[in-house]
Amino acid sequence: MERERPAPMPFGASGEDAIELSRRWMVFLGAHDVVVARNGERKLCDLYSRRYLAWVTDERGNVDTAAVDRAAAVATSDGRIPLVFIPGGVRPVARERADSLGVALLRYRANDGALDGVNALGRQLRADGLIAG
Repeated sequence: MERERPAPMPFGASGEDAIELSRRWMVFLGAHDVVVARNGERKLCDLYSRRYLAWVTDERGNVDTAAVDRAAAVATSDGRIPLVFIPGGVRPVARERADSLGVALLRYRANDGALDGVNALGRQLRADGLIAG
């Protein structure tokens, strides 16, 4: 399977577009089996694969600990690695909590197609990729 870097979305991404952009990044990074959650699954997460559960927010502003705690709780009980895709910043306390709970924080910039890791695990996964299957 050929991996293609996600194309920029010059007008930005919200809602389903943000989820699709994040899905494309997961595939590009190596999680080839990623699926968009549908219907009832959407209450748990936005994207999932055998090894990862991902939540995508399109809200501006800084992510707080609630998003990190929720991702950690669901993924830990499921045995998968939690990823949180965000378009903005992260409160320092949320970044510290994500590091301590093993939650990867990844910031996407739809307008230029960029993705960067916000915390230690996010930077590691962005640099090294996601383990497939």
